[in-house]
Amino acid sequence: MIRRLLAYRRLAGRDAACGALLLLTASAFELLQPWPIKGLVDYVFSKRPAPDWLARIWPAFARHDASGEVLGICLAILLLAVLHRLAATASQFLLVRAGWSVVHQLRCDVGDHVHRLSLSYHDRSKVGDSLYRIAYDTHAAQSLLTNALIPMATAAATLAGIVLIMLRLDVWLALATVAIMPVFWRLIHRFGQSIERHSQRYHEQETRLVSAVQESLSSIRIVKAFTQEPAVAAAFDELGQGSRAMNQRLAAVQLLFSASIGLTMAAGTALVVWLGSQAALAGRLSVGDILVFLAYLGMIYQPLNSFSQGMNVYHLAKAQLQRVFELLDTPIDVADRPGALQPAEVRGRLELRDVEFGYSPDRAVLRGINLTIEPGQVVGLVGRTGGGKSTLAALLLRFFDPTSGQVLLDGRDLRDLKLAWLRRQVSVVLQDAVLFSTTIAENIAVGRPATSREEIEEAARQAQADEFIRALPDGYDTLLGERGVNLSGGQRQRLAIARAFLKDAPILVLDEPTSALDSQTEACLLESLERLMRGRTTVIIAHRMSTLARADLVLVLDGGRIVEQGGREELLSRDSAFRRFYRSHANSRRPDAALAET
Repeated sequence: MIRRLLAYRRLAGRDAACGALLLLTASAFELLQPWPIKGLVDYVFSKRPAPDWLARIWPAFARHDASGEVLGICLAILLLAVLHRLAATASQFLLVRAGWSVVHQLRCDVGDHVHRLSLSYHDRSKVGDSLYRIAYDTHAAQSLLTNALIPMATAAATLAGIVLIMLRLDVWLALATVAIMPVFWRLIHRFGQSIERHSQRYHEQETRLVSAVQESLSSIRIVKAFTQEPAVAAAFDELGQGSRAMNQRLAAVQLLFSASIGLTMAAGTALVVWLGSQAALAGRLSVGDILVFLAYLGMIYQPLNSFSQGMNVYHLAKAQLQRVFELLDTPIDVADRPGALQPAEVRGRLELRDVEFGYSPDRAVLRGINLTIEPGQVVGLVGRTGGGKSTLAALLLRFFDPTSGQVLLDGRDLRDLKLAWLRRQVSVVLQDAVLFSTTIAENIAVGRPATSREEIEEAARQAQADEFIRALPDGYDTLLGERGVNLSGGQRQRLAIARAFLKDAPILVLDEPTSALDSQTEACLLESLERLMRGRTTVIIAHRMSTLARADLVLVLDGGRIVEQGGREELLSRDSAFRRFYRSHANSRRPDAALAET
Protein backbone atom coordinates (compact mmCIF):
# COMPACT_ATOMS: atom_id res chain seq x y z
CA MET A 1 0.00 0.00 0.00
CA ILE A 2 2.78 2.44 0.92
CA ARG A 3 4.67 1.50 -2.25
CA ARG A 4 1.63 2.39 -4.30
CA LEU A 5 1.27 5.73 -2.52
CA LEU A 6 4.92 6.45 -3.26
CA ALA A 7 3.93 6.52 -6.93
CA TYR A 8 2.39 9.92 -6.12
CA ARG A 9 5.61 11.30 -4.60
CA ARG A 10 6.14 13.52 -7.65
CA LEU A 11 3.07 15.52 -6.64
CA ALA A 12 3.89 15.84 -2.95
CA GLY A 13 7.60 15.03 -2.69
CA ARG A 14 8.93 18.55 -2.17
CA ASP A 15 6.24 19.57 0.32
CA ALA A 16 6.57 16.27 2.19
CA ALA A 17 10.39 16.50 2.35
CA CYS A 18 10.34 20.11 3.54
CA GLY A 19 7.59 19.32 6.02
CA ALA A 20 9.54 16.38 7.41
CA LEU A 21 12.72 18.48 7.69
CA LEU A 22 10.87 21.25 9.52
CA LEU A 23 9.26 18.68 11.81
CA LEU A 24 12.72 17.37 12.72
CA THR A 25 13.86 20.95 13.29
CA ALA A 26 10.88 21.54 15.59
CA SER A 27 11.80 18.37 17.49
CA ALA A 28 15.38 19.61 17.86
CA PHE A 29 14.19 22.89 19.37
CA GLU A 30 11.91 20.89 21.65
CA LEU A 31 14.86 18.79 22.83
CA LEU A 32 16.64 21.97 23.94
CA GLN A 33 13.74 23.27 26.04
CA PRO A 34 14.66 21.53 29.38
CA TRP A 35 18.16 23.04 29.50
CA PRO A 36 17.20 26.59 30.54
CA ILE A 37 15.55 25.02 33.61
CA LYS A 38 18.84 23.31 34.50
CA GLY A 39 20.56 26.71 34.23
CA LEU A 40 17.95 28.26 36.54
CA VAL A 41 18.40 25.57 39.20
CA ASP A 42 22.17 25.01 39.01
CA TYR A 43 23.54 28.46 38.12
CA VAL A 44 21.00 30.85 39.65
CA PHE A 45 19.58 29.05 42.68
CA SER A 46 22.59 26.85 43.55
CA LYS A 47 25.17 29.55 42.62
CA ARG A 48 27.30 27.07 40.68
CA PRO A 49 29.63 28.71 38.10
CA ALA A 50 28.26 28.71 34.56
CA PRO A 51 30.28 27.21 31.66
CA ASP A 52 32.51 29.60 29.74
CA TRP A 53 30.48 29.29 26.52
CA LEU A 54 27.34 30.41 28.38
CA ALA A 55 29.16 33.33 30.02
CA ARG A 56 30.36 34.48 26.60
CA ILE A 57 26.85 34.30 25.11
CA TRP A 58 25.15 36.05 28.05
CA PRO A 59 27.61 38.16 30.16
CA ALA A 60 25.28 38.25 33.18
CA PHE A 61 26.46 34.70 34.02
CA ALA A 62 30.07 35.94 34.15
CA ARG A 63 29.09 38.80 36.51
CA HIS A 64 26.86 36.50 38.64
CA ASP A 65 24.03 39.00 38.11
CA ALA A 66 21.00 36.96 39.25
CA SER A 67 18.44 39.27 37.63
CA GLY A 68 20.31 39.25 34.33
CA GLU A 69 20.71 35.46 34.51
CA VAL A 70 16.98 34.96 35.08
CA LEU A 71 16.21 37.36 32.20
CA GLY A 72 18.54 35.40 29.88
CA ILE A 73 16.94 32.11 30.87
CA CYS A 74 13.43 33.49 30.29
CA LEU A 75 14.46 34.83 26.88
CA ALA A 76 15.96 31.43 26.00
CA ILE A 77 12.73 29.66 27.00
CA LEU A 78 10.69 32.11 24.89
CA LEU A 79 13.04 31.89 21.88
CA LEU A 80 13.04 28.07 21.87
CA ALA A 81 9.23 28.05 22.16
CA VAL A 82 8.83 30.50 19.26
CA LEU A 83 11.27 28.64 17.02
CA HIS A 84 9.63 25.29 17.88
CA ARG A 85 6.13 26.60 17.17
CA LEU A 86 7.11 28.28 13.88
CA ALA A 87 8.83 25.14 12.60
CA ALA A 88 5.97 22.88 13.76
CA THR A 89 3.29 25.11 12.19
CA ALA A 90 5.12 25.40 8.87
CA SER A 91 5.71 21.65 8.79
CA GLN A 92 2.04 20.89 9.43
CA PHE A 93 0.97 23.25 6.64
CA LEU A 94 3.36 21.65 4.16
CA LEU A 95 2.38 18.11 5.19
CA VAL A 96 -1.33 18.87 4.89
CA ARG A 97 -0.74 20.39 1.44
CA ALA A 98 1.31 17.36 0.42
CA GLY A 99 -1.37 15.01 1.70
CA TRP A 100 -4.16 16.79 -0.16
CA SER A 101 -2.14 16.74 -3.37
CA VAL A 102 -2.04 12.95 -3.08
CA VAL A 103 -5.73 12.74 -2.14
CA HIS A 104 -6.74 14.91 -5.10
CA GLN A 105 -4.79 12.84 -7.63
CA LEU A 106 -5.90 9.56 -6.04
CA ARG A 107 -9.54 10.68 -6.24
CA CYS A 108 -9.06 11.69 -9.89
CA ASP A 109 -7.44 8.32 -10.70
CA VAL A 110 -10.14 6.29 -8.94
CA GLY A 111 -12.96 8.42 -10.38
CA ASP A 112 -11.54 8.10 -13.89
CA HIS A 113 -11.07 4.35 -13.45
CA VAL A 114 -14.64 3.86 -12.20
CA HIS A 115 -16.03 5.72 -15.21
CA ARG A 116 -13.98 3.50 -17.53
CA LEU A 117 -15.28 0.28 -15.99
CA SER A 118 -17.83 -1.53 -18.11
CA LEU A 119 -21.56 -1.45 -17.56
CA SER A 120 -21.28 -5.00 -16.25
CA TYR A 121 -19.42 -3.67 -13.22
CA HIS A 122 -21.88 -0.81 -12.66
CA ASP A 123 -24.85 -3.13 -13.04
CA ARG A 124 -23.64 -5.34 -10.19
CA SER A 125 -22.22 -2.58 -7.94
CA LYS A 126 -23.98 0.06 -5.88
CA VAL A 127 -23.35 3.70 -6.70
CA GLY A 128 -23.12 4.53 -3.00
CA ASP A 129 -20.24 2.09 -2.55
CA SER A 130 -18.16 3.69 -5.30
CA LEU A 131 -19.14 7.15 -4.07
CA TYR A 132 -17.99 6.41 -0.50
CA ARG A 133 -14.66 5.00 -1.66
CA ILE A 134 -13.95 7.95 -3.94
CA ALA A 135 -15.14 10.74 -1.62
CA TYR A 136 -14.23 9.41 1.84
CA ASP A 137 -11.84 6.46 1.74
CA THR A 138 -9.32 8.34 -0.42
CA HIS A 139 -8.96 10.92 2.37
CA ALA A 140 -7.04 8.24 4.29
CA ALA A 141 -4.01 9.00 2.09
CA GLN A 142 -3.79 12.46 3.66
CA SER A 143 -4.20 11.06 7.18
CA LEU A 144 -1.56 8.42 6.50
CA LEU A 145 1.00 10.96 5.35
CA THR A 146 0.20 13.83 7.75
CA ASN A 147 -0.74 11.92 10.90
CA ALA A 148 1.12 8.62 10.58
CA LEU A 149 4.17 8.07 8.37
CA ILE A 150 6.07 11.34 8.73
CA PRO A 151 5.13 11.94 12.41
CA MET A 152 6.20 8.35 13.18
CA ALA A 153 9.53 8.84 11.40
CA THR A 154 10.04 12.13 13.24
CA ALA A 155 9.06 10.53 16.54
CA ALA A 156 11.64 7.80 15.96
CA ALA A 157 14.36 10.41 15.34
CA THR A 158 13.29 12.44 18.39
CA LEU A 159 13.23 9.31 20.52
CA ALA A 160 16.76 8.43 19.45
CA GLY A 161 17.93 11.96 20.38
CA ILE A 162 16.28 11.81 23.80
CA VAL A 163 17.79 8.39 24.57
CA LEU A 164 21.28 9.64 23.63
CA ILE A 165 20.91 12.66 25.93
CA MET A 166 19.62 10.42 28.72
CA LEU A 167 22.59 8.08 28.33
CA ARG A 168 24.92 11.06 28.73
CA LEU A 169 23.11 12.15 31.87
CA ASP A 170 22.86 8.73 33.54
CA VAL A 171 23.21 5.29 31.96
CA TRP A 172 21.15 3.39 34.55
CA LEU A 173 18.23 5.78 34.43
CA ALA A 174 18.32 5.68 30.62
CA LEU A 175 18.28 1.86 30.62
CA ALA A 176 15.36 1.85 33.07
CA THR A 177 13.47 4.19 30.74
CA VAL A 178 14.18 2.03 27.67
CA ALA A 179 13.13 -1.13 29.53
CA ILE A 180 9.43 -0.39 29.02
CA MET A 181 9.70 -0.13 25.24
CA PRO A 182 9.28 -3.87 24.47
CA VAL A 183 5.95 -3.75 26.32
CA PHE A 184 5.06 -0.67 24.32
CA TRP A 185 5.80 -2.31 20.93
CA ARG A 186 3.88 -5.42 21.95
CA LEU A 187 0.80 -3.33 22.69
CA ILE A 188 1.07 -1.55 19.33
CA HIS A 189 1.30 -4.84 17.45
CA ARG A 190 -1.51 -6.53 19.34
CA PHE A 191 -4.02 -3.68 19.17
CA GLY A 192 -3.06 -2.61 15.63
CA GLN A 193 -4.52 -5.70 13.98
CA SER A 194 -7.75 -5.37 15.95
CA ILE A 195 -8.09 -1.65 15.06
CA GLU A 196 -7.56 -2.41 11.36
CA ARG A 197 -10.14 -5.20 11.37
CA HIS A 198 -12.79 -3.12 13.18
CA SER A 199 -12.06 -0.10 10.97
CA GLN A 200 -12.67 -2.12 7.80
CA ARG A 201 -15.98 -3.42 9.14
CA TYR A 202 -17.04 0.08 10.16
CA HIS A 203 -16.36 1.57 6.72
CA GLU A 204 -18.14 -1.32 4.99
CA GLN A 205 -21.18 -0.59 7.15
CA GLU A 206 -20.91 3.12 6.35
CA THR A 207 -20.81 2.22 2.65
CA ARG A 208 -24.09 0.32 3.01
CA LEU A 209 -25.62 3.33 4.76
CA VAL A 210 -24.51 5.78 2.05
CA SER A 211 -25.71 3.38 -0.68
CA ALA A 212 -29.15 3.17 0.92
CA VAL A 213 -29.45 6.97 1.15
CA GLN A 214 -28.28 7.43 -2.44
CA GLU A 215 -30.74 4.82 -3.69
CA SER A 216 -33.72 6.26 -1.81
CA LEU A 217 -32.99 9.86 -2.84
CA SER A 218 -32.49 8.95 -6.50
CA SER A 219 -35.86 7.17 -6.38
CA ILE A 220 -37.65 9.83 -4.35
CA ARG A 221 -40.69 9.93 -6.66
CA ILE A 222 -41.29 6.20 -6.24
CA VAL A 223 -40.77 6.50 -2.48
CA LYS A 224 -43.42 9.21 -2.27
CA ALA A 225 -45.81 7.61 -4.77
CA PHE A 226 -45.90 4.35 -2.82
CA THR A 227 -45.73 6.04 0.62
CA GLN A 228 -42.47 4.27 1.41
CA GLU A 229 -41.17 6.98 3.74
CA PRO A 230 -41.70 4.85 6.90
CA ALA A 231 -39.99 1.84 5.29
CA VAL A 232 -37.07 3.98 4.14
CA ALA A 233 -36.76 5.52 7.60
CA ALA A 234 -36.83 2.07 9.22
CA ALA A 235 -34.16 0.75 6.86
CA PHE A 236 -32.03 3.84 7.48
CA ASP A 237 -32.44 3.40 11.23
CA GLU A 238 -31.39 -0.25 11.04
CA LEU A 239 -28.30 0.56 8.98
CA GLY A 240 -27.52 3.49 11.28
CA GLN A 241 -27.75 1.23 14.31
CA GLY A 242 -25.32 -1.17 12.66
CA SER A 243 -22.95 1.68 11.87
CA ARG A 244 -23.15 2.96 15.42
CA ALA A 245 -22.43 -0.50 16.83
CA MET A 246 -19.38 -0.89 14.56
CA ASN A 247 -18.16 2.58 15.53
CA GLN A 248 -18.57 1.80 19.23
CA ARG A 249 -16.54 -1.39 18.89
CA LEU A 250 -13.81 0.47 17.04
CA ALA A 251 -13.83 3.26 19.63
CA ALA A 252 -13.67 0.70 22.48
CA VAL A 253 -10.56 -0.92 20.98
CA GLN A 254 -8.93 2.48 20.42
CA LEU A 255 -9.70 3.63 23.98
CA LEU A 256 -8.39 0.38 25.44
CA PHE A 257 -5.24 0.82 23.39
CA SER A 258 -4.76 4.40 24.65
CA ALA A 259 -5.41 3.32 28.24
CA SER A 260 -2.87 0.49 27.98
CA ILE A 261 -0.26 2.88 26.55
CA GLY A 262 -0.98 5.42 29.31
CA LEU A 263 -0.63 2.86 32.09
CA THR A 264 2.62 1.59 30.60
CA MET A 265 3.97 5.14 30.51
CA ALA A 266 2.89 5.76 34.11
CA ALA A 267 4.64 2.60 35.28
CA GLY A 268 7.83 3.62 33.48
CA THR A 269 7.67 7.12 34.94
CA ALA A 270 7.23 5.80 38.49
CA LEU A 271 10.25 3.50 38.06
CA VAL A 272 12.50 6.28 36.76
CA VAL A 273 11.37 8.75 39.46
CA TRP A 274 12.23 6.23 42.15
CA LEU A 275 15.68 5.47 40.68
CA GLY A 276 16.39 9.16 40.03
CA SER A 277 15.48 10.10 43.59
CA GLN A 278 17.88 7.48 44.90
CA ALA A 279 20.67 8.87 42.68
CA ALA A 280 20.03 12.45 43.85
CA LEU A 281 19.96 11.42 47.51
CA ALA A 282 23.28 9.61 47.00
CA GLY A 283 24.80 12.76 45.48
CA ARG A 284 25.43 11.09 42.11
CA LEU A 285 23.26 13.64 40.25
CA SER A 286 22.54 17.32 40.84
CA VAL A 287 19.03 18.63 41.30
CA GLY A 288 19.30 20.29 37.90
CA ASP A 289 20.33 17.01 36.30
CA ILE A 290 17.34 15.27 37.89
CA LEU A 291 14.98 17.99 36.66
CA VAL A 292 16.43 17.79 33.12
CA PHE A 293 16.18 13.99 33.16
CA LEU A 294 12.57 14.13 34.38
CA ALA A 295 11.81 16.68 31.67
CA TYR A 296 13.23 14.32 29.06
CA LEU A 297 11.33 11.48 30.68
CA GLY A 298 8.14 13.42 30.05
CA MET A 299 9.34 14.19 26.55
CA ILE A 300 10.26 10.59 25.73
CA TYR A 301 6.65 9.57 26.15
CA GLN A 302 5.56 12.23 23.68
CA PRO A 303 7.28 10.56 20.68
CA LEU A 304 6.20 7.19 22.02
CA ASN A 305 2.64 8.47 22.20
CA SER A 306 3.01 10.03 18.73
CA PHE A 307 4.22 6.68 17.47
CA SER A 308 1.28 4.84 19.04
CA GLN A 309 -1.19 7.39 17.64
CA GLY A 310 0.54 7.15 14.27
CA MET A 311 0.16 3.38 14.30
CA ASN A 312 -3.49 3.84 15.20
CA VAL A 313 -3.97 6.17 12.20
CA TYR A 314 -1.92 3.82 10.02
CA HIS A 315 -4.21 0.86 10.67
CA LEU A 316 -7.33 2.99 10.20
CA ALA A 317 -5.97 4.42 6.95
CA LYS A 318 -4.77 1.04 5.74
CA ALA A 319 -8.28 -0.41 6.01
CA GLN A 320 -9.69 2.48 3.95
CA LEU A 321 -6.94 2.55 1.34
CA GLN A 322 -7.28 -1.20 0.79
CA ARG A 323 -10.86 -0.46 -0.29
CA VAL A 324 -9.63 2.31 -2.61
CA PHE A 325 -6.97 0.16 -4.26
CA GLU A 326 -9.40 -2.74 -4.49
CA LEU A 327 -11.60 -0.49 -6.63
CA LEU A 328 -8.60 0.82 -8.56
CA ASP A 329 -7.50 -2.77 -9.28
CA THR A 330 -10.87 -3.79 -10.71
CA PRO A 331 -10.02 -4.79 -14.29
CA ILE A 332 -11.48 -2.83 -17.20
CA ASP A 333 -13.00 -5.60 -19.28
CA VAL A 334 -13.97 -3.35 -22.21
CA ALA A 335 -10.79 -1.53 -23.24
CA ASP A 336 -8.68 -0.67 -26.27
CA ARG A 337 -6.63 -3.46 -27.76
CA PRO A 338 -2.96 -2.73 -28.51
CA GLY A 339 -2.79 -1.00 -31.88
CA ALA A 340 -6.49 -0.10 -31.93
CA LEU A 341 -7.52 1.87 -35.02
CA GLN A 342 -9.48 5.05 -35.66
CA PRO A 343 -10.31 5.13 -39.38
CA ALA A 344 -10.43 8.44 -41.21
CA GLU A 345 -13.81 7.69 -42.83
CA VAL A 346 -17.00 6.05 -41.56
CA ARG A 347 -19.62 4.70 -43.97
CA GLY A 348 -21.86 3.29 -41.24
CA ARG A 349 -22.21 -0.34 -42.30
CA LEU A 350 -22.97 -2.50 -39.25
CA GLU A 351 -22.77 -6.26 -39.12
CA LEU A 352 -23.32 -8.87 -36.40
CA ARG A 353 -21.92 -12.34 -37.10
CA ASP A 354 -23.05 -15.28 -34.98
CA VAL A 355 -23.24 -13.03 -31.92
CA GLU A 356 -23.87 -14.64 -28.54
CA PHE A 357 -24.03 -12.64 -25.32
CA GLY A 358 -24.99 -13.17 -21.69
CA TYR A 359 -24.61 -11.05 -18.57
CA SER A 360 -23.58 -14.22 -16.75
CA PRO A 361 -22.27 -17.55 -18.10
CA ASP A 362 -25.50 -19.36 -17.26
CA ARG A 363 -27.90 -16.80 -18.77
CA ALA A 364 -27.70 -16.05 -22.49
CA VAL A 365 -29.48 -12.87 -23.61
CA LEU A 366 -28.63 -12.99 -27.34
CA ARG A 367 -28.27 -16.22 -29.33
CA GLY A 368 -26.98 -16.64 -32.86
CA ILE A 369 -27.61 -13.08 -34.05
CA ASN A 370 -26.71 -12.49 -37.70
CA LEU A 371 -27.57 -9.09 -39.07
CA THR A 372 -26.32 -6.61 -41.67
CA ILE A 373 -27.33 -2.92 -41.65
CA GLU A 374 -26.30 -0.98 -44.72
CA PRO A 375 -25.15 2.67 -44.55
CA GLY A 376 -28.12 5.02 -44.18
CA GLN A 377 -30.54 2.16 -43.52
CA VAL A 378 -33.17 2.48 -40.75
CA VAL A 379 -33.71 -0.73 -38.80
CA GLY A 380 -36.39 -1.19 -36.15
CA LEU A 381 -36.10 -3.66 -33.27
CA VAL A 382 -39.31 -4.85 -31.67
CA GLY A 383 -40.29 -7.59 -29.29
CA ARG A 384 -41.26 -8.41 -25.74
CA THR A 385 -39.48 -6.84 -22.77
CA GLY A 386 -36.35 -8.83 -22.04
CA GLY A 387 -36.07 -10.07 -25.63
CA GLY A 388 -32.60 -8.56 -26.09
CA LYS A 389 -33.33 -5.32 -27.99
CA SER A 390 -31.48 -2.92 -25.70
CA THR A 391 -28.65 -5.41 -25.26
CA LEU A 392 -28.17 -5.62 -29.02
CA ALA A 393 -28.01 -1.79 -29.20
CA ALA A 394 -25.53 -1.74 -26.30
CA LEU A 395 -23.23 -4.06 -28.27
CA LEU A 396 -23.18 -1.51 -31.12
CA LEU A 397 -21.79 1.07 -28.67
CA ARG A 398 -19.47 -1.56 -27.24
CA PHE A 399 -20.85 -1.16 -23.75
CA PHE A 400 -20.24 -4.91 -23.69
CA ASP A 401 -18.26 -7.31 -25.84
CA PRO A 402 -20.05 -10.37 -27.25
CA THR A 403 -19.40 -13.68 -25.54
CA SER A 404 -18.75 -15.10 -29.00
CA GLY A 405 -19.06 -13.84 -32.55
CA GLN A 406 -18.27 -10.39 -33.92
CA VAL A 407 -19.81 -6.94 -34.17
CA LEU A 408 -18.32 -5.02 -37.11
CA LEU A 409 -18.34 -1.44 -38.35
CA ASP A 410 -17.41 -1.06 -42.03
CA GLY A 411 -15.92 -4.56 -41.92
CA ARG A 412 -13.77 -3.99 -38.81
CA ASP A 413 -14.36 -5.73 -35.49
CA LEU A 414 -15.35 -3.12 -32.90
CA ARG A 415 -12.67 -4.54 -30.58
CA ASP A 416 -10.04 -3.44 -33.13
CA LEU A 417 -11.24 0.18 -33.01
CA LYS A 418 -10.39 2.81 -30.42
CA LEU A 419 -13.23 2.91 -27.92
CA ALA A 420 -13.43 6.72 -27.62
CA TRP A 421 -13.36 7.06 -31.42
CA LEU A 422 -16.09 4.44 -31.83
CA ARG A 423 -18.45 6.16 -29.42
CA ARG A 424 -17.93 9.48 -31.18
CA GLN A 425 -19.44 7.83 -34.26
CA VAL A 426 -22.70 6.97 -32.47
CA SER A 427 -25.43 9.29 -31.16
CA VAL A 428 -27.97 7.95 -28.67
CA VAL A 429 -31.45 9.18 -27.77
CA LEU A 430 -32.84 7.24 -24.82
CA GLN A 431 -36.38 6.78 -23.54
CA ASP A 432 -35.53 8.82 -20.44
CA ALA A 433 -33.30 11.69 -21.52
CA VAL A 434 -30.34 11.96 -19.14
CA LEU A 435 -29.57 15.59 -18.36
CA PHE A 436 -26.98 17.07 -16.02
CA SER A 437 -27.27 19.75 -13.33
CA THR A 438 -25.72 22.44 -15.50
CA THR A 439 -26.92 24.91 -18.15
CA ILE A 440 -29.08 23.96 -21.11
CA ALA A 441 -26.30 24.96 -23.51
CA GLU A 442 -23.79 22.73 -21.74
CA ASN A 443 -26.27 19.83 -21.77
CA ILE A 444 -26.74 20.14 -25.53
CA ALA A 445 -22.95 20.34 -26.03
CA VAL A 446 -22.16 17.16 -24.06
CA GLY A 447 -20.99 15.35 -27.21
CA ARG A 448 -19.03 18.38 -28.48
CA PRO A 449 -18.01 20.52 -25.49
CA ALA A 450 -15.78 22.85 -27.54
CA THR A 451 -18.56 23.91 -29.92
CA SER A 452 -19.80 27.48 -30.44
CA ARG A 453 -23.03 28.99 -29.13
CA GLU A 454 -24.27 29.45 -32.70
CA GLU A 455 -23.93 25.72 -33.40
CA ILE A 456 -25.71 24.88 -30.14
CA GLU A 457 -28.62 27.15 -31.04
CA GLU A 458 -28.81 25.72 -34.56
CA ALA A 459 -29.00 22.16 -33.13
CA ALA A 460 -31.78 23.30 -30.79
CA ARG A 461 -33.71 24.81 -33.72
CA GLN A 462 -33.42 21.54 -35.67
CA ALA A 463 -34.80 19.70 -32.64
CA GLN A 464 -37.62 22.27 -32.29
CA ALA A 465 -36.30 23.19 -28.84
CA ASP A 466 -35.16 26.78 -29.47
CA GLU A 467 -38.57 28.33 -28.78
CA PHE A 468 -39.13 26.86 -25.32
CA ILE A 469 -35.47 27.42 -24.37
CA ARG A 470 -35.67 31.14 -25.15
CA ALA A 471 -38.87 31.36 -23.07
CA LEU A 472 -36.96 30.24 -19.96
CA PRO A 473 -35.68 32.95 -17.54
CA ASP A 474 -32.03 32.66 -18.63
CA GLY A 475 -32.51 31.06 -22.01
CA TYR A 476 -29.65 28.78 -22.94
CA ASP A 477 -27.89 29.68 -19.67
CA THR A 478 -30.77 28.36 -17.56
CA LEU A 479 -29.51 25.94 -14.91
CA LEU A 480 -31.33 22.63 -14.87
CA GLY A 481 -32.22 20.72 -11.73
CA GLU A 482 -30.83 17.25 -11.17
CA ARG A 483 -31.68 15.04 -14.18
CA GLY A 484 -33.57 18.01 -15.69
CA VAL A 485 -36.53 17.67 -13.33
CA ASN A 486 -37.65 21.26 -13.97
CA LEU A 487 -38.49 20.38 -17.61
CA SER A 488 -41.34 18.35 -19.07
CA GLY A 489 -40.72 14.95 -20.64
CA GLY A 490 -41.11 16.36 -24.15
CA GLN A 491 -38.70 19.21 -23.43
CA ARG A 492 -36.08 16.83 -22.08
CA GLN A 493 -36.40 14.67 -25.20
CA ARG A 494 -35.99 17.72 -27.44
CA LEU A 495 -32.72 18.54 -25.66
CA ALA A 496 -31.58 14.94 -26.16
CA ILE A 497 -32.40 15.20 -29.87
CA ALA A 498 -30.59 18.56 -30.08
CA ARG A 499 -27.58 16.88 -28.49
CA ALA A 500 -27.66 14.22 -31.23
CA PHE A 501 -28.00 16.89 -33.97
CA LEU A 502 -24.96 18.73 -32.62
CA LYS A 503 -22.87 15.58 -32.32
CA ASP A 504 -23.69 14.80 -35.97
CA ALA A 505 -22.53 11.17 -35.73
CA PRO A 506 -23.03 8.85 -38.73
CA ILE A 507 -24.78 6.19 -36.63
CA LEU A 508 -27.90 6.83 -34.56
CA VAL A 509 -29.47 4.65 -31.85
CA LEU A 510 -33.00 5.53 -30.73
CA ASP A 511 -33.93 3.54 -27.65
CA GLU A 512 -37.72 3.90 -27.33
CA PRO A 513 -37.39 7.71 -27.60
CA THR A 514 -41.13 8.45 -27.45
CA SER A 515 -42.60 5.55 -25.46
CA ALA A 516 -42.81 7.64 -22.25
CA LEU A 517 -44.64 10.50 -24.00
CA ASP A 518 -48.29 11.08 -24.78
CA SER A 519 -49.43 10.84 -28.40
CA GLN A 520 -49.63 14.62 -28.91
CA THR A 521 -46.09 15.25 -27.63
CA GLU A 522 -44.86 12.25 -29.60
CA ALA A 523 -46.33 13.62 -32.79
CA CYS A 524 -44.46 16.91 -32.26
CA LEU A 525 -41.16 15.06 -31.78
CA LEU A 526 -41.49 12.67 -34.71
CA GLU A 527 -40.74 15.43 -37.22
CA SER A 528 -37.48 16.20 -35.37
CA LEU A 529 -36.60 12.52 -35.27
CA GLU A 530 -37.33 12.15 -38.99
CA ARG A 531 -34.93 15.02 -39.70
CA LEU A 532 -32.31 13.52 -37.38
CA MET A 533 -32.41 10.11 -39.11
CA ARG A 534 -31.79 11.42 -42.61
CA GLY A 535 -28.53 10.13 -44.03
CA ARG A 536 -27.65 8.21 -40.88
CA THR A 537 -27.50 4.49 -40.18
CA THR A 538 -30.28 4.23 -37.58
CA VAL A 539 -31.30 1.54 -35.12
CA ILE A 540 -34.68 2.12 -33.46
CA ILE A 541 -35.87 0.19 -30.43
CA ALA A 542 -39.61 0.76 -30.49
CA HIS A 543 -42.90 -0.21 -28.93
CA ARG A 544 -44.95 2.22 -30.97
CA MET A 545 -45.77 1.83 -34.65
CA SER A 546 -45.34 5.56 -35.25
CA THR A 547 -41.60 5.49 -34.55
CA LEU A 548 -41.16 2.78 -37.19
CA ALA A 549 -42.76 4.76 -40.00
CA ARG A 550 -39.40 5.21 -41.78
CA ALA A 551 -37.96 1.78 -40.96
CA ASP A 552 -36.50 0.02 -43.99
CA LEU A 553 -36.20 -3.23 -42.06
CA VAL A 554 -38.01 -4.49 -38.95
CA LEU A 555 -36.55 -7.24 -36.75
CA VAL A 556 -38.63 -9.11 -34.21
CA LEU A 557 -36.59 -10.44 -31.27
CA ASP A 558 -37.88 -13.09 -28.91
CA GLY A 559 -35.83 -15.04 -26.38
CA GLY A 560 -32.63 -13.46 -27.65
CA ARG A 561 -33.12 -14.57 -31.26
CA ILE A 562 -34.28 -12.84 -34.42
CA VAL A 563 -37.50 -14.73 -35.09
CA GLU A 564 -38.74 -12.57 -37.95
CA GLN A 565 -37.52 -9.79 -40.23
CA GLY A 566 -38.82 -7.84 -43.19
CA GLY A 567 -40.32 -4.53 -44.27
CA ARG A 568 -42.89 -2.90 -41.98
CA GLU A 569 -45.77 -3.06 -44.43
CA GLU A 570 -44.80 -6.54 -45.57
CA LEU A 571 -44.91 -7.90 -42.00
CA LEU A 572 -48.20 -6.16 -41.27
CA SER A 573 -49.80 -7.59 -44.42
CA ARG A 574 -49.44 -11.20 -43.33
CA ASP A 575 -50.01 -13.26 -40.23
CA SER A 576 -46.66 -12.44 -38.62
CA ALA A 577 -45.32 -12.23 -35.11
CA PHE A 578 -44.82 -8.51 -35.76
CA ARG A 579 -48.50 -8.04 -36.62
CA ARG A 580 -49.66 -10.02 -33.56
CA PHE A 581 -47.29 -8.09 -31.31
CA TYR A 582 -48.55 -4.72 -32.43
CA ARG A 583 -52.17 -5.75 -32.48
CA SER A 584 -51.91 -6.71 -28.79
CA HIS A 585 -49.95 -3.52 -28.10
CA ALA A 586 -52.56 -1.35 -29.83
CA ASN A 587 -55.41 -3.03 -27.92
CA SER A 588 -53.67 -2.20 -24.63
CA ARG A 589 -53.78 1.54 -25.40
CA ARG A 590 -56.60 4.03 -25.82
CA PRO A 591 -58.83 3.30 -28.81
CA ASP A 592 -58.12 6.63 -30.48
CA ALA A 593 -54.35 6.18 -30.08
CA ALA A 594 -54.53 2.62 -31.40
CA LEU A 595 -56.58 3.77 -34.38
CA ALA A 596 -54.11 6.56 -35.12
CA GLU A 597 -51.22 4.12 -35.14
CA THR A 598 -52.88 1.55 -37.38
